[in-house]
Amino acid sequence: MVENIRDCYTFVSDNKENWQCIAINGGKFNGVIYKYGKVEIPKPPSEDYEGELPFRFNYDIVDPNGLERESFDEEFFTLIGDILVDIIEEQIEGDNLEYKSDD
Repeated sequence: MVENIRDCYTFVSDNKENWQCIAINGGKFNGVIYKYGKVEIPKPPSEDYEGELPFRFNYDIVDPNGLERESFDEEFFTLIGDILVDIIEEQIEGDNLEYKSDD
C-alpha cells in the first residue's frame, strides 16, 4: 500500500488534445500517462447509508511508456482508482466539485 498517494502522480497537459492528464511517478507503472473519462458515482440508497459505494470510471492510456498492454492489470486499475478517489476528495475539500446528473 502506498503511504501517500499524492506522491504517486503528477498532473500533466496533453497539448495536442488540450486534456489534463496524469503521469504515474515510481513503481511498476512509472512514466505511464493516462486520462480519465466519464466518472459515475452512485447515489446512496438512503441518506443515512454509511457503506461503501463502488464507482465506475473510464480511462485512456495516453502514453504506456513502453509497457505492453498485458501489464495494465488489476494492480493498475486499483492504483488509478485510488488516485481518482484522492482527486475527488481534494476537489470536495476545496469545494471545486460539480455534480452533473444524467437525469
